Amino acid sequence: MDNSFSSSMYLPCTLFETVSRFDDRSADDMQCGDMGERELLALGLRDISAKVDPYRLVRYDLPNRYELDSPFSSSVSGVKISHQQCVDILFNEMKELSQMFSFEGKYKMLIGEMIDHFRFGNGCGFYSERLNLAFHERLNSYLQDNPRLLVESYIGKFFSKKNYNYPELLHEIKYTLLRSALPKFNSNEDRINGLGITVHDIAAQSITLFSLQEYAMGWSAALFFEAQDHFGLDVIDIQNKLYNKFRFFRIWFFLQRHRDFAFKPFFTNFHTVEKIGKW
Repeated sequence: MDNSFSSSMYLPCTLFETVSRFDDRSADDMQCGDMGERELLALGLRDISAKVDPYRLVRYDLPNRYELDSPFSSSVSGVKISHQQCVDILFNEMKELSQMFSFEGKYKMLIGEMIDHFRFGNGCGFYSERLNLAFHERLNSYLQDNPRLLVESYIGKFFSKKNYNYPELLHEIKYTLLRSALPKFNSNEDRINGLGITVHDIAAQSITLFSLQEYAMGWSAALFFEAQDHFGLDVIDIQNKLYNKFRFFRIWFFLQRHRDFAFKPFFTNFHTVEKIGKW
């Protein structure tokens, strides 16, 4: 027997979606160019760069200063530069500083690509096969409350019953997924492999059942996991006592939120299709 349930179950069917919406441009971390010098200074963003004062467009005549937190003096001498030169310096410095969060593994180049997209992408969505692979690997790397495993287990139990009840199946799967642990990139390893600095926590996720078939000796199904993060910083981020100590985040926030720079944050999109079943 080979039965497809696409019609009786109205597939594809969304099994789970986070409260946080996809493509939410109203989020604070998706704002740009909304602050002036006064607002930024009020957030403690006085010492932005070790190489340049972006408020005054002055390049320092001093060696690089890479201490985590050493506010500059307004009397520091320097050379007046253009706005474009300041942008070049800040993005180059941001890339250099990113290496402390991304120096090991096959995903370490992602942050450089995303910084370039931040600079030149004009807010367009970012897509990467490397991130798709990382999402697939993370989804298959843990056992406790894994959503893929929970769905597989419940469908297996469903087909062991003599009387099928499709609405009950979907209802129970959706309920089961409420206790699942969605994949994130916040492990200790992610702090150095490039995934923590590029994605870390995922803003929005959804799980869709695309197909479900029963065979004489088993069954198969396809699940589509879709995710989206925001490559942008909000006020809460920059007020975080840890993040605020790093120039990397101060430069990022300045480039995004200062009205004279206003580089647009963007949505990072990734997905994976997972085949489950019993053959």
